[in-house]
Amino acid sequence: MRGTLEERFWEKVAFLGAEPDECWEWRGAKSEQGYGYIRGSGHGSMLRAHRIAWELANGPISAGTCVLHRCDNPSCVNPAHLFLGTSTDNSHDMVNKGRSARGERNGESKLIEQDVHEIRQMLSQNILERVIAKKYGVSRKAISTIKTGENWNWLKEVTA
Repeated sequence: MRGTLEERFWEKVAFLGAEPDECWEWRGAKSEQGYGYIRGSGHGSMLRAHRIAWELANGPISAGTCVLHRCDNPSCVNPAHLFLGTSTDNSHDMVNKGRSARGERNGESKLIEQDVHEIRQMLSQNILERVIAKKYGVSRKAISTIKTGENWNWLKEVTA
């Protein structure tokens, strides 16, 4: 391996625009999700490029701290687009930006949006949760969380 980590890092960054607020694209190895990786010192250690970008610009990152993207571009290593947070902050950021696999996009979901609209209609007619649950092959708890807005709360009702 030739050069310092910092030298090797900057060799793999493409500055896309003349403006300092543009994304700086990572051109090295990437994960399936698009996050950049670079080999660290030693044998086989792979480091996330956006974390290295943060550390080069701002210093060390505390253990357990996440580096999040304001720009939602996982390949971006512009330190101005990065901020620190907890894993909970990271999850909230993902949900707030509409990137979570919710509803029928979640591979574990047994319901589709149309089912939820029908379930809400049945609930408004005071049909028992256990009866609805049996019809849709889900637990009574799943129906209850739709009723209370704990799940599927982002799905708005269709107006005729």
